[in-house]
Amino acid sequence: MIIDIHTHLFDRGWIPEGFFAGVSRLVASVMEKQGIEISLQELKETMIEGTVDPKGELLIAEMEDSGIDKSVMLTCDFAFALGEPEVSIEDLNKIYADLSRRFPDKLIAFAGMDPRRNKAPELLTKCIKVWGMKGLKLHPAAGFYPNGKETYDLLEVANELKLPVLIHSGSMVPPLKSKFTQSIHFDDIATDFPDLTIIAAHAGGLFGYQSMLSLMVTRPNIYVDISAWQIAALKNMEHLCRALRDIMDFSGSHRILFGSDSPSLRSQMTNKDWVDTIKNLPENAPGGMKFTEEEVSKILGGNAQRILKI
Repeated sequence: MIIDIHTHLFDRGWIPEGFFAGVSRLVASVMEKQGIEISLQELKETMIEGTVDPKGELLIAEMEDSGIDKSVMLTCDFAFALGEPEVSIEDLNKIYADLSRRFPDKLIAFAGMDPRRNKAPELLTKCIKVWGMKGLKLHPAAGFYPNGKETYDLLEVANELKLPVLIHSGSMVPPLKSKFTQSIHFDDIATDFPDLTIIAAHAGGLFGYQSMLSLMVTRPNIYVDISAWQIAALKNMEHLCRALRDIMDFSGSHRILFGSDSPSLRSQMTNKDWVDTIKNLPENAPGGMKFTEEEVSKILGGNAQRILKI
């Protein structure tokens, strides 16, 4: 079984357009270096239209093409940093929950909300107990620390309900802020909630994985997903393999989860190619590094299957 632990669904009004404006500025700077000129507004509209998928149809088609059996949909709340979108965070969580019930064999929904929201713990409880969502997603880049007081109020609920908690780590596109998402902030929560399954999205980032790994060595409840590491696969395959090998050698092969961050990286690498990249590591790993079929099987789905109790 192949499980993608990290995907999103977008539609107009679901998240603030300032998010796409920030991504557009970053992409435009890369395109400019390649001699390609495009207005920020045009690029933003193109990106929004390219990711609109309110019914999950594009995601499911992508899953079928790439052989992914199940995908975890993560709700994001950027309102405190970028302003409230048209759709309320409660309604957005309900939309995700409804989609997971519509496609129970394909989609799994994690609740998501900024812990600074009024009655956030009550909303999380409703998402889980009433709507059947299966975990919690936090995006600290919106302006809070993973180990902050308000966050602990949510983590208390997650701990009581035995939920896996997936938290963004590593750098983030402005105007969202990367200072809130550094590995060191995972130290307190992993220590204070030793029974809580904590998944560090993006494994601390392409250049921050070693900082996350330094915690994982003594914090057995920290796991990582490799979403957005497609960039490493495209630019420096040896760096990707070195990171995977380091994490497995020093913390165990049972602590890495496959993720795509779809649809964010779709234009750079298809999910089929990303799945095949990991699947073919035993034959194609560079630099003399070795990977076993068992390790690959755990990354692609076995570890997530255990954590999600599938």
